[in-house]
Amino acid sequence: MALLSLIRDNPSNDSSSSLMITTHRRGDRLAVVDMGTNVFGLAVGTLNSNDSPHWIHRAELEVGLASEGFGILTEAGQKRAETALQHHLQIALDHGATAFYGFGTAALRQWSQAPEWLHRTALTLHNNIPLQQQIPINLTVISGTQEAEWIRYGLQQSGLLENGPVIINDIGGGSVELVLCHGDRTYLALSLPLGMRKLLHQFPIRKPQSHSEDSQNPPAKSAFYQKAFQGCYDFLIREFKGHLGETLAQIQPLRILGTAGPYCTLEQWVRSYLSANHASLTLISRDICAAFGDAATLRLQGKYPPLHPLSTDAVVHASALMLALSDACGGLPIQTTDLSMREGALLALFHNN
Repeated sequence: MALLSLIRDNPSNDSSSSLMITTHRRGDRLAVVDMGTNVFGLAVGTLNSNDSPHWIHRAELEVGLASEGFGILTEAGQKRAETALQHHLQIALDHGATAFYGFGTAALRQWSQAPEWLHRTALTLHNNIPLQQQIPINLTVISGTQEAEWIRYGLQQSGLLENGPVIINDIGGGSVELVLCHGDRTYLALSLPLGMRKLLHQFPIRKPQSHSEDSQNPPAKSAFYQKAFQGCYDFLIREFKGHLGETLAQIQPLRILGTAGPYCTLEQWVRSYLSANHASLTLISRDICAAFGDAATLRLQGKYPPLHPLSTDAVVHASALMLALSDACGGLPIQTTDLSMREGALLALFHNN
């Protein structure tokens, strides 16, 4: 779906249509916010003289759109989101942005009042900007298919899809995107409701009560973590095989390309865990990914690096998802990148894709 068609078809942007820039040119500085289920991520960027991307600034804010549950956005949630957007808008202006876009994903897709709220929020943001700083502001909800395509497009434009085929995996709070592709050719694109917040709810870690004498006992804690990990892993490998099996029988990817979020935590942990020759690390093997899961569930022996910045509970489920996807694809190694949907959307705005 073309971007301009997407925005024009969305009622939340009717009143700001006069503010829209229909063509972005090299030299413009665009700001894009990925309004995710947990985090609002900002990217400010432009195109170099050779049309390659130049990233000026990136930032993230924890918002927790689905903290009170999916399908709703409470007044407190709306306030958190509005504050985050105002913060990112000011940063964008400080970095010379010429237009500001926000794209809502899983949590906002499931909230029936999202278009009206985005309409009001865009007007409020616009009215709060001093006249001399005013820039176009467009906020909209995008489909899971569009989200997956923009993730793919950004990685393609950044030269990460030439050595393929690859399967892109983006792990969010509300959904998981999977794209099997090679260069500009897409074989399969999926957006599945298997995000971290949903998995944490479906496979909770039922820890001992804080007053229990076993609450600080590593074996006791490990048993609870292992049960959640194994249940999550078993569920996800069935899901991935069911959704990917037929296509994988025809197109076998060479690696998983994991974008942003938990995959950045995985890479940081692996670099510290391997320590020696970490600068040459390009691919994370299936076994090293499994060691990450063992660390998350307290099964890994000896000393190993901390699992920050994700909470331990989130790492348990994220590591189960990563390993399940690798195993569903035949034990594929993992390559990580900190690029994701926001960067792809920004480049698509320039190229009208």
